[in-house]
Amino acid sequence: MPEERGRAVAPATAERVLASERKRWASRWLSLQAGRPWFRSVTAAFLLSLLIVFAAGIAAFLALGNGPEAPHDLVGITGHLGSVGKVLAAPVFHWDGAWYLRLAEHGYQHSVDTAYYPLYPLLISLLTPIVGSAVIAAFVISAGCLLVALALLYRLTALELGEGAARLTLYLLLLFPTALFFFAAYPESLFLCLEVGAVLAARQGRWALSGVLGGLAAATRNSGVLLLIPLLLLYLYGPHSPGPRSPSPRETGRAVMQRARLRADVLWLALVPLGLLAFVLMNLFTFGDALASWHAEAYWKRSFAGPLSALWQGVGPALTAAGHLLSGHPSAGAMQKLALLGVALAAIIALVGVCRRLPPAYGAYSAAALVWSLSAPEQGHPLASSSRYVLTIFPLFMWLGSYLQRRRRIAAALLVVFTIGLVYCSARFATWHWVA
Repeated sequence: MPEERGRAVAPATAERVLASERKRWASRWLSLQAGRPWFRSVTAAFLLSLLIVFAAGIAAFLALGNGPEAPHDLVGITGHLGSVGKVLAAPVFHWDGAWYLRLAEHGYQHSVDTAYYPLYPLLISLLTPIVGSAVIAAFVISAGCLLVALALLYRLTALELGEGAARLTLYLLLLFPTALFFFAAYPESLFLCLEVGAVLAARQGRWALSGVLGGLAAATRNSGVLLLIPLLLLYLYGPHSPGPRSPSPRETGRAVMQRARLRADVLWLALVPLGLLAFVLMNLFTFGDALASWHAEAYWKRSFAGPLSALWQGVGPALTAAGHLLSGHPSAGAMQKLALLGVALAAIIALVGVCRRLPPAYGAYSAAALVWSLSAPEQGHPLASSSRYVLTIFPLFMWLGSYLQRRRRIAAALLVVFTIGLVYCSARFATWHWVA
């Protein structure tokens, strides 16, 4: 009996020792990282943004409750969590979050569901049995992916533009008025993590990893397939090392083309369009329509109307809104129309800066992503959601961080404006009012 008891206790003791060792190494790793600039910058920016989003959202929800659009809660997010859970969930689980959670629970039941790409709800469904709640799973995925994305973005920006620009880039991104979507049940954080990871891997010549991440990004958002553009440019024209050398935007096309070489490892980049192709095939076999996700856009009153058509169509409503404001009739809708046009124009200005300051791959990707997001206007609201789409065009924020690095007063003023906008948008989102 004593021998049997000893044999039974031994595995338990070994498990405790192993768990203790894991905690010790984890604590040591965290203590080592805490002293590094990237770790401090990432955690500080993340926690500041998280605090603003939840403080503003919870305060607004407690003061105002649900707005008139609460019936859009398709899965009862605001109804089944209890009084405390409902308050805590308000800042991050409204609007499209209901669709993603329904997809995670029930899958694609109707062709209109295909407007939402599959990777994010798939991850929610895989994590839900572990954490016990789809709501918790969605937040863990969004917040976790955001932390990883910030670390990758810091690394990439530091390689191209220096540590100072990298720090400021994180704050500009996380205090941007629509940054609340990074914490919400939306795929923004996941997509940012995958796209920045793919570009950083390509920057370092790690083509297998770059292709895998790019393929996953293409299964996360409809614009993910555009990652093939910067990845191919980085493959052909470099750089392929951790060093800061990049082809200058001012180099002649002939000089750049002379460095282009194709090798067998370029085939890894074929995984990017394959990510989209997998979703297309799923739509074909499930609904008999390979282009179901494009056709589903009609449900949301969106359709392709020509390059940058949303911008041109948005000018008229913005001018009308400006007239209302000047005549002494301010409204949230008028302010929103002006803000959306302002963000779109600012993004175009930033695109010029990206093309002048960063390697061609970044400018090409930013241009393609910006044109993509501004070419399918929503009927009656041409620029709807455009300020959310701008969030993941990360080279725009990289350039802005570099530009403002030595203009501290302008940077401080802009961060204050961004923060006010983030508070306002977080409060509206938490009370079921449309944001962006």
